[in-house]
Amino acid sequence: MVKKGETITITERGVPVAKLSPVSLNVPEDAFRMVREGLASWQGSKPGRIISVSKKDIKASNLSEIVSEDRR
Repeated sequence: MVKKGETITITERGVPVAKLSPVSLNVPEDAFRMVREGLASWQGSKPGRIISVSKKDIKASNLSEIVSEDRR
């Protein structure tokens, strides 16, 4: 599991005593937290291109329209 980028918490009778983490992944801890909490998924490959969008590029009037447009 650690080899795949996960952090393992070692416990003693249910009390956390240590963490075992990957050595050198340049991934923010928030990304790992989101995967652990089920808010994101990762299959081990490099992430795709990230597109930044400015407010002036958004023509939809609400969030649901933005998400629908992004899924097309």
